Order: sequence, then structure tokens, then C-alpha cells
Amino acid sequence: MTTYAYAETSAPAAPNASAPSYMSFVPILGMLAIFYFFMIRPQQKRTNEHKKMLEALRKDDKVVTAGGIYGTVVSVGDKTIELKIADNVKIKVTKNSVSDKLNPQETANGSPAVQLDVK
Repeated sequence: MTTYAYAETSAPAAPNASAPSYMSFVPILGMLAIFYFFMIRPQQKRTNEHKKMLEALRKDDKVVTAGGIYGTVVSVGDKTIELKIADNVKIKVTKNSVSDKLNPQETANGSPAVQLDVK
């Protein structure tokens, strides 16, 4: 003789009692939006500003490199620039290594923020 076991089931759930399945993606989409607006978009903006600054480099601009070297632009090439860092001392660096263009008119506490005596 064979006996059969039947699983007991609970009462059927009321229709629409659970949230729709697409609602489980809302937190993930929210996190992606936060990453985009707080991390990706500001980085893209900084990259575009740096690219514009590099394209606008001209002779006699005062710059600082990523390595911390201050100098004056002597010549600008396609991918490199030549910097004068002291009397009779010129170096050639890649444009991407220039981290900032210095503006001597910027002031801090009423005194010039940058004073380069490179001739």
C-alpha cells in the first residue's frame, strides 16, 4: 500500500498584496543617480576644464606641473611644452603634466598669491 504525502499550503494571498517586481529596481536606480551626480559628472566637468586650459596655453603663461615645478611657457607644441624654470634652464614636459595655470593678479589677503621671478 502506498501513502501519499500532501504539503500543507497557506491560504492564497490576496491579489496585489505584494509590491510590483519593478519596484525592487528603484533603490538601484537611485544609487546609480547618486553616483552619476556626485562622482561621474563633477569629474567630467573638471576634465573638460583642464582640457580647455591646456588648449589655451600660450607663450609667457605661468604654470605649475603635476610634479610641483613652477615655470613660464617658452613654446607650445602639439603634445609638449617648453618651460623656463630658471635663467638658462628650460625643460620640455608633456601638456598633460601641467596641472594649473597661474594668474598673478589673483590676490590673497591683499598681496599677490604668486610671484615668479623667472626671466
